[in-house]
Parts: sequence; structure tokens; C-alpha cells
Amino acid sequence: MSGCKRFPDGLASKICRIIFQNVQNQSLSQSDRCNVYTLIARFLDTRLEELKKMEADFVLGFIQVMDTEKDPRNLMTCFQCARTIILNFSLGVFVEEMFEVTSCYFPIDFTPPPNDNYKITRDDLIKGLRGCLSATEKFAEYTYPLLLEKLTSDVQSAKLDSLQTLSECVELYGIKPLKEFQTSLYNCIKSEIFSSGNPAIEQAALEALSGIVRTLSKSLLEGPDGPVHNYILEILQDCKRYMTGEDNRLLVPVCRLLVSCAEGSDSACCQVLQDVIPNLIGLYNKSSINSQRKLVLEMISRFVRVVGTYNQGQCHKVFLTYIPELSTIIKSALIDSSSHLRMTGISGVNEMLKVSGEDTQVYTELILDKTFNDQDKDVRKSCLEPLKTIAEKHTDILESIVIPKVLERLKDGLKNTVKGSEDVDNEINAVLSIVTISYNSLVMVSKELLQVLSEKSVTGKENDKAEQRTNNLVSCLLTVIQKNLDDKKSFEYLYSNVVLNIYKTVIQNSLSSTSVLHSPRIINSFSRCVQCIAIRCDNSQLQALYSLVTKIFLHGSTSDIDMTDGSFNPLDVSSPCQQTQMVSILTPVICTCNEKLIDEDEYVQKLLNLSRTSPHRTTQTEACKCLAGIVNKHPDILQTIDLSDIEKTVQNKTSESRLSDLQIIIWLTKALVMRGHQRSQKNILFLMSLLSDPDMGREVADGFNTILTDIKSFDTTGQDTRKNYLRVLSAMLKTLPKQVLINELPPLFPLMVHSLLSDDLELQTSTMDTLYDLTHDAPEVVAKHIDSVIPQLLKLAKEQTSMKLRQSALQCIGVLTVLPTHTVLPYKVQVIKGLEKALDDKKRLSTCHEGSNVPTLLANCLDHITSNINMYDLEDFPDEYLINKMIHRLKRQKKLNNSTLRQLLVPILEHLDLDGVYVTEGTIKLIWRSCPNLKVISLKDCGYVSTDNLMEQLLKVSTVLAK
Repeated sequence: MSGCKRFPDGLASKICRIIFQNVQNQSLSQSDRCNVYTLIARFLDTRLEELKKMEADFVLGFIQVMDTEKDPRNLMTCFQCARTIILNFSLGVFVEEMFEVTSCYFPIDFTPPPNDNYKITRDDLIKGLRGCLSATEKFAEYTYPLLLEKLTSDVQSAKLDSLQTLSECVELYGIKPLKEFQTSLYNCIKSEIFSSGNPAIEQAALEALSGIVRTLSKSLLEGPDGPVHNYILEILQDCKRYMTGEDNRLLVPVCRLLVSCAEGSDSACCQVLQDVIPNLIGLYNKSSINSQRKLVLEMISRFVRVVGTYNQGQCHKVFLTYIPELSTIIKSALIDSSSHLRMTGISGVNEMLKVSGEDTQVYTELILDKTFNDQDKDVRKSCLEPLKTIAEKHTDILESIVIPKVLERLKDGLKNTVKGSEDVDNEINAVLSIVTISYNSLVMVSKELLQVLSEKSVTGKENDKAEQRTNNLVSCLLTVIQKNLDDKKSFEYLYSNVVLNIYKTVIQNSLSSTSVLHSPRIINSFSRCVQCIAIRCDNSQLQALYSLVTKIFLHGSTSDIDMTDGSFNPLDVSSPCQQTQMVSILTPVICTCNEKLIDEDEYVQKLLNLSRTSPHRTTQTEACKCLAGIVNKHPDILQTIDLSDIEKTVQNKTSESRLSDLQIIIWLTKALVMRGHQRSQKNILFLMSLLSDPDMGREVADGFNTILTDIKSFDTTGQDTRKNYLRVLSAMLKTLPKQVLINELPPLFPLMVHSLLSDDLELQTSTMDTLYDLTHDAPEVVAKHIDSVIPQLLKLAKEQTSMKLRQSALQCIGVLTVLPTHTVLPYKVQVIKGLEKALDDKKRLSTCHEGSNVPTLLANCLDHITSNINMYDLEDFPDEYLINKMIHRLKRQKKLNNSTLRQLLVPILEHLDLDGVYVTEGTIKLIWRSCPNLKVISLKDCGYVSTDNLMEQLLKVSTVLAK
């Protein structure tokens, strides 16, 4: 009732007063106390303005109700209520009392009991309590002493909680209450940073110190008279003794502490830099030990990183004065004999490049030198980060120095065939992949890579090594393409230039007798490059791309890619395998185009011929893939393919083309399954019948893997394509043997959940049928995903478009009860609340449990109520459907009369069916008085009452008269 929208004004405050005055909450059971807190929480949510008028009475009343509460379930609600009260009520003289009643639980010490069904964690309670303590600055004078007390304890969890609470409260509390405690807080924080040994506590201490500095920096007083200046000065004087160079054991924690101060504000950062940077420079120059110099340089890099967070603040100007000395230090580190110091120097360069544009060219030259010439592999790898920074922040240097030098190095490296040259290739490719992130860099790099690839033609013993190195280049091109797909200008270049050059490169090389580009692995890498671009094309671009490949592959016209026509015939079985295997780079375009673009008749017979008769295994496979792509778009094309002949060949154990024809069936099945085509079921059954074949059972089993493989690419597809993938999954799950399915289920189950999110009715129903069975067969898998399954099933249980869908959803919810109790019990309230609407379903027809004569709980309840109708007052009953069900039952039992109607005719009724009931004048008057909202009434076969007078009265009640 408390959540009712028509809850009378003034009643909430009246109820709260009664509770506060007459209920001894502490003496109640846990469940009763929970009801009290829940009621107050609901009123605070829905009747806040009304309760605020109670002022101090409500505040004190709540404090007394909450006092000494210990149950964590109740405390979660108490903390929620307390925070709302603190934020919205004037606490007046009860500030300290409100603080005491909440802070007495600090710090939270709670371990959930085993098999806890309520899932309340220590963190939940901590966040609830912290929300109370951080709700008002009036708590500051009480909170700071409490935190200091806990920070000096030996309990690690208490220290962590105190530091995190300090971070959350300090800025809200403000400067004034902080002044009294700032030094004591600093001492506690310093102690934890220096000697805690617990990374979580140290990090919390650093964040708390930053919060204190940030708070003090909000003062209107600046300079030497400002609170933050004096506080930082106090800290610097305390830390100075640890930075003399005599004993550097505490250098790292001291610098971490000072970095935390610098992170507090721009002014604090200026003050810290002016004191610390000269000291660190001096320490570096004095030291002759590499490990110590490395440590100092790491600390310098931390301070430089902080400067970069202020976006040209005042501290930038301070920092600029130290750049010459810092540059000298970093350059010396880059040429040191210690690889560890060189790596630290490279990290320092990266931070300098982020903050300042000075010496960028010099740093770039040094980094490139280390990238290509350093003897240590880890040092070379660490150079990628500063090169990435140059690409992002210094594009002029990138285009004028970095890319030209890297490309020059690429050309020189390709001439080198000594051992280890592959590693150099990989490093160069890694650099190109990282720095090619803009239009100009894309043009420079892609043009050079394609130029190098077009010149690749090697023979003899070098083939294996050359193939690997060439494939690395194509992989680099693929990465470059992927990184630039989102930029409109860059994509236009990829579409209009790069694709054409890819086709030109591979086709040109296919015409030579020997070329490293003949490798199927390399051709497939090129195919992936084309696919990445094709899937981003709009319809007009795809149409142009389709026309291009059709002219090239079907008609042998290569003039559009600046080649002589007539020499390239990849779809002719008699052509060399170097040409026929090029079908691989036709497939990505065919499979990306929608069905309206593809003129399938031109391709099918040639691809089918290649698939069945080509002597080249790679060509057969690639032709099958391309043919499958067309069938997926145009399944009706199967009428032109003699599948029965192909199946006979597969079953003929003497046929030489068994394996090639089996491959055709496998790929066509994949295409049909992804389409959700009914023919797929027949093909799957045919393949399953071959599993027992001793000669090709293994190939058939691998074929099922082929059919399912692309399910893994689900997340990268578009919304329309995803629906097809999900249809594939649904078809496969219904067809596969149960034992096979259960083994493959874990990675597939998340996709089943996606199927429930679809708007495809047939797909949703099919998925729920499978889910119903799997709940029995693989409960451990279903249990892992129950948090995502239940909400969607509840949603489908209320779906108005299909009764069948609602029934399936309810059946699935019901069967989830076979899962372990600890798994489903936390969802009890959610399910009950979620099914409230389902109780109003107009199609609730079944009175017995499915497949039995056992009445449902609803049927039993209705029987009992109708048998004892005079015992019930249904005046405010909100469910019209159930009222009409009772009327229907009594009418069927010949028990519906004025006496029973007097109980059942209530204001909620808008529709009333009295067909065949003995109705009197008293009945009509009863309807007139009790059903003011009646819109439709049926009096079929009630002729006794049809007098002019009664009809006139009746029309005053009902706007529609059903005869």
C-alpha cells in the first residue's frame, strides 16, 4: 500500500509518528524490523516533501529506530535512509546523534556466512556507510578524529577503509575543519606510504594526500599566505632529509608522496617542482652507480608525467626552465652501457614528448637509432611507446622524419637475408603499425608497402624464408588498414586506391611462373585486407567493387587495374593454379554484397566446376567458399545445382572426387545454416550419416567444425547479419547429438542469450525450447548465465505479440527451479515482481499443470474463493481478469445469483459477461450502484429483464450494450 500512487496525503507522516512513538523497534524480529525500515525508505522515496515537514521529529525518530541495529540486511536499508535524511533534512541539534548512530559501525567488519542467499558483501556495507559519512560537511569535526583513531590501529582493513573514506569526504568537508587535523593526517599518511608494505593501503594513502592538497588549494588565498603553500612547505621540509644523497633507501616513497602532492593542484605542482627537480638532477649527476641513476631518472619521469596532466598550466612554465638539464640527463641515459638505464631513458623521452615540443626532433632521431640499432631486444621494443606519442602529438615530425626513415630501413632490410632478418622485419612492421594513424601517414605507408609487395618475386631455396617475410608485410598492411577504417578521408583512400592496388599486385604476380605471392597463406592475408575494406563500404561503393571484380574474374578484363586484357582467367579449370586460387580475393566481395547486387547465374557453374574438377586443392576450397557465399545470398540457386548427383558421388567409395564433392556439401551446408534455410537440416542429417564411413568420417567431423567456425566472428558483424548467425546456432543446437552439444556449449551459450534479445519470434521460441532441455542436461552451464537469462525471460513472459512466446518463457522460468537453490534463490523477489503483469494475461487458459490432471495453484485458489465467496471483500481487488474468472466459474456451476454478485461486482470491472444468467431488476440496480466504470456488458439470453425502464437504467451504466 505504501507504494500506491493514490496514497492519501498526510498519511505517511502520521504512520511514521505512530511508529516512532509506539513501536519499540529493537524488540522486534529481524523481518519485522526490515519491514519498518522498508516502509520508511519507501516513504522517503515517494513522500519526501511531506516527511520534511516533520523536521526534527522525523530525524530523532529515525535515529531511535535505527539505534543498535546489527543485521546487515537491515543496515543496507538503514544507510540508504540515513543518507537521504542527511541530504534533505535539517539535522539541527541532532548532528552528533546522527553521526553516532551511523559511525558506530565504522570500520565495517563483516564476513558473509557460507551459502549466503542475500549476497550482501562487506563492500556493499562500506559503500552504504561511507555514503552517510560523506553526505554533509557538518560531520567533519567528528569524522576526522574517528579516522585518525583508526589510522593508528594495527588492523589493515581499518586503515584502508579510513583512507578511502578520507578521500571521499575531504573535499566535501572543505578547508576550515581540515586545518586542525591536516598535520596529523599527513603524519599518518606518510607512515603508511613509507612502511605499510600493502600496495592497496599505499595507493589509498597517496589518493588521500592528493585530496587534502586539492581541498586546501580551493582557498581564495594564494602564494605564501595560502593554506596549500604552507602545507606543501611543511611537507617539503620534512622530506628534504631523505633527498640528500647520503641515504636513498626512502627516495622512492618520498617521491611518490611528493608526486601525490603535485597531483593535488597546479599551484602545488609548481611548488613541488621548484624544490624537487633540482635535487633529483643533482642526485643523478652525483651518482656513478647505474641502478641508483636509473632510480632517480624513474622519479624524474613521474614528475614530468604529472606536469602533462595540467594542460599548459602554470607548472608548465616552471618545468620549461629545467628542460635543458633534463634533456642532458636523458640523452646520457640513452647511450649508457646499461640496457636497464637505456630503457628508463626511453621512458623519460616518452614523458618529455607528451609535455613539451622542445628537442622533439633530437629525441626522434635518438629513438629511431635505438629502434633499429640497439643490441638489446627489450630496448628496441620499448621504443614503440615514444614513437606512438610522436605519431599522436607531433605529426610534422612523424611525416618528415619517422615514416621516411622507417620505410628506408624496410627497403634495406628486405635486401638482407641473413639469420635474424625476420626479427628486424617484425620490428619494422610493428613500428609502421603503430605510427600509421593519420591520412597522410596512411598514404605514405600503404603506397610503399604495396610497391614493395609488387616487386616480390623469388625462387629457389629462399622461398620459405621469403614467404614468411612477405606474409609479415601483408599482415602489417592489414593492421594499417584496420587502424584507419574509421576516418572518412582515410577510408575513401583505402577504397579508391588501396583495393585496386591489392588486386593489381596479386593478379600481376599470378601471371608469373614463380612468385612468393603464389603462397595460399599470403593470398589469404590479402583477402582479409579486401574484406576489411569491403564490409565498411556503402551500397554504391559495393556495387562499383562488385562490377570491378566481375569484369576481372568473370570476363578477364583487367584494364581497370592497368593490365593487359586476356591473360587472366581464374575461373577456367584449365588455367594455372596460380590464377585459379585467386578466387580467394573474389570471395570477400561476393560475401559482403547483399543479394540484390549479385548476378549469381554468371558465377555458379564456373565455381561449381572449379570446386569439383580442379586438380588444385586450394582452388577447390576457395571456389567452394565463394560458391557458398552466393548460395547464402541466393538459396534458390540450389535448383540449378544437382545436389543429388554430388551426394551420390560422396557415397560412391570408388569415386576419385569423393572428397572434393564432400567439401562442396560442407560449405553449402554452412551457407544454408547461416541463412536459416530449411534445406540445411537435410544436409546436416546427410553429413551425420557419413560419420560412420571409415574412409571419410574424419573429414566429415572436421566439416562440422567448418560449419560452426564463423560463429566466433559473431561480435564483429552487423545487426542484420547477427540475426542470421543466431539462426545458424539455433538450427545446429536442435540437430547436433546431445553429447556433442554439451561439450561445445560453454562458448555458445552467450550467443543463445543474444538470441533471446532478437526480435525474431521463431528464433526466440526455438532458443527457449533448447534452453528448456539444456537446463536439465547442462545445469552448470545455464547457472553461470542465469543473471542474464532471467531478466530476458521475464520480459518475454509479458510480450503481447505472441501467446506461444509467453508460454515458452514461463516454462523456461519454471524449469530453472531444477538449478541449485543457492543459484536461483537470490532472484526470487525479482521473478515474483516480474511476473505480476503475467497474472493479468488474458490467455491464462490452463487450470492443470502440463501433462497432468493436477490443478495449478491459481485454479485451487479460485476454487476456494468461489466456494466461500461470502467470506471475501473484493471491493479494492485490482485484477479485473480474476474477478471475471470467478464470475465465469460460478456461472458454470449455476451458483451466480444476486448474493454472489453482490461480492463480485466491484469498481474495477469494465467488462461484464452475464450471458444466460437469471437477471432481475435487483441485479441491474446492483450493477448500476457497484460498477461505475463498466464499459461493456453482455446480456445474451437474458430476455426477462429487457423492459424499457430497465434498459434505460442500464444504459446509464454501460456505454456499450452487447446483445
